[in-house]
Amino acid sequence: MSRDVIVLVPQMPDVAAVTRALEALGPDLLVDAAGDAGLTRICAPSGRPLLVIEEPIMVAVPGEVARLLDVEVAGRVSTPVWWLELRASGPDTVDLVYRFADAVVEHLGGTHWPPR
Repeated sequence: MSRDVIVLVPQMPDVAAVTRALEALGPDLLVDAAGDAGLTRICAPSGRPLLVIEEPIMVAVPGEVARLLDVEVAGRVSTPVWWLELRASGPDTVDLVYRFADAVVEHLGGTHWPPR
């Protein structure tokens, strides 16, 4: 079972934010950005995909976050906001996806959904 986590941040995730988030995952993981366009995969040393990071999208329409997620989450951010979608590949990778999300939010502000 996979788990999707949406990170909502006030500015486009930059190299520093992504680097800090990757560092939060640990030194043994591999980064594969050569796959599908707009996707970055974080893999185990064996090559098994653990986490997929989609290219960030700007959400500029007021009310869109509330429509897509919920009103409570929308109340924690203002538009425009950057939407970064993360996907954990299985139940054993849920902690990994939240560590990445927490690190991005810590660096840039914002929030993520759903909560742990």
